[in-house]
Amino acid sequence: MKLESSKTFIEQITLDSDRQYLTLHLPINEYQIDEEQIFTYFKESKGSRYWFRSKDNTYNTIGINYIDSIWRDRFNPIALQESKQKLFSNIQMEPLADYLKSKLNLFGGTLFDDKDTTDEWNEFRMVEFHLPEWQFDLKNQELFLTRLKSTANLNELIEEIDEVLSSIEAIELVDKDKPVVKSMRDIFPKEWKELVDEAIEKLDGDFKKVVLARQKLIRFESKAKRLYLIRRLKDEADTYTIYYEKGKSTFVSKTPEKLFSIYGEELSTNAIAGSIERLVDPDENDEHKDFLLQDEKNLFEHKVVRESIINDIAPFSDGLNYTKKPQLLENKYIYHLYTPIQAMLNSEADEFKILKQIHPTPAVGGLPKEKAREYIKENEYGTRGLYAAPLGLIHQDKECEFAVGLRSMLISASSATLFAGCGIVKGSDAEAEFQETEIKFTPMLNVLEATTNDLYKRTNSANV
Repeated sequence: MKLESSKTFIEQITLDSDRQYLTLHLPINEYQIDEEQIFTYFKESKGSRYWFRSKDNTYNTIGINYIDSIWRDRFNPIALQESKQKLFSNIQMEPLADYLKSKLNLFGGTLFDDKDTTDEWNEFRMVEFHLPEWQFDLKNQELFLTRLKSTANLNELIEEIDEVLSSIEAIELVDKDKPVVKSMRDIFPKEWKELVDEAIEKLDGDFKKVVLARQKLIRFESKAKRLYLIRRLKDEADTYTIYYEKGKSTFVSKTPEKLFSIYGEELSTNAIAGSIERLVDPDENDEHKDFLLQDEKNLFEHKVVRESIINDIAPFSDGLNYTKKPQLLENKYIYHLYTPIQAMLNSEADEFKILKQIHPTPAVGGLPKEKAREYIKENEYGTRGLYAAPLGLIHQDKECEFAVGLRSMLISASSATLFAGCGIVKGSDAEAEFQETEIKFTPMLNVLEATTNDLYKRTNSANV
């Protein structure tokens, strides 16, 4: 057995009768396991699994089996903080090695807004965060196992963990069946372009910008294979990976956009707004990049987003640091204007207060924020759900990391709904914005290995 040193630690544990859960924290660097093996082993836990990987690999965390959750039907920062602290206070944490780096976390987030959810989002509550039974930290090679103390047998737990990890390690991965696309079509494309034109007419000196999202529906010949998606996501890089199962639904995002993170007392966030397609030809691509860095429409859109974020975090900060000239953020299919922002937090700050204040940024909502949010809620086709919403990890202290669920899709049974949006300002053109959203569908089409081919052209003529 590879966990002999951890067995020595567990022999010294005295159970605390006042706490509901026991969490064992131990190193797993002696085992060679990866994301696909973990999901393959725990395939019977489908519907209660997540994977969150940061763009810079600060986190690469998988959770299996939600054994407890905090949730609310309305976003109340004080109530959420109280629920979080109550849950963590119910956990007896036992490290089974010295120099462990990881922290136990909860995974979750909030829906984009409180619009009445359509059936496709019924699995997800307005705001919720989950405590998993098994939490794998693949960056630091550590594991948290959480059990009800009433069911935990200390004498057998190490042997059980070793058996599970050894079984995961022994899994031989085989090719997974690719989902076969039956049909692929845009949802209300004509009506969406008309809505863009209507929004442009509504914009004025007070109403500066609104982000409008649209959807693409893909139907498969049979049920979508989740393990195929894990393999495809494992090979992707340079963006966040969010894979979130809840009941019979799965939300997937390959987003470039961090909402914010907190480490110690420092908050890091960024303004991302203004975009252009990445081209294959190097010379044409360079021209595209130069155009983006100088284009007045994109620069204005970016400035609006940056100023809004700075105003949102200022009440929680004792100092801000950022540059006024945006940089270029390069992704596989698209370029964005990008400004990193750092803030030293004051004593009033916590992750839920900041989350409520900063979401939605003008990059995914508009400006003024409340006016844009109401316009989206009243006029946009469909319900956004987790699209463009915050998802991430929180800890017992205020440390956390949230990404924005862009470049995303919701999978249910034998279909996938893809989401993409773009910022509408005075001077926008409906057809150009439609084509921009088409580019933003590419990451999810790539994950599915579904392309806008002849099948798409044949089935796209009809609305849904």
